[in-house]
Amino acid sequence: MPNHLEWLEDWYQRQCDGAWEHNEGIHLESLRRQGWRLIISLEGTSAHDAAPNRMNFDSSGGEWIDCTLAEGRFEGKGDPRRLEQIIGVFRKWVEDPAQP
Repeated sequence: MPNHLEWLEDWYQRQCDGAWEHNEGIHLESLRRQGWRLIISLEGTSAHDAAPNRMNFDSSGGEWIDCTLAEGRFEGKGDPRRLEQIIGVFRKWVEDPAQP
């Protein structure tokens, strides 16, 4: 089974149709709060019907993650050590939408 990054690479490649990857696609950026923000447009993808979902975790040690899936897009944010976990949340929601 591929790790989360390899899985995302494969999922991305399967969605590419000449338009989605240019107009919608995946965006990764750094946050001022020291962390990551991953935005994935679901319009026109195999995950376009994924059910809305939300997951949030914030510890006193500075670890945090906040992921939402709503209105045709996934948005995941987290501290600098959470990128793979953010991708894993997206993967879980796309592969098994019945599981929150």
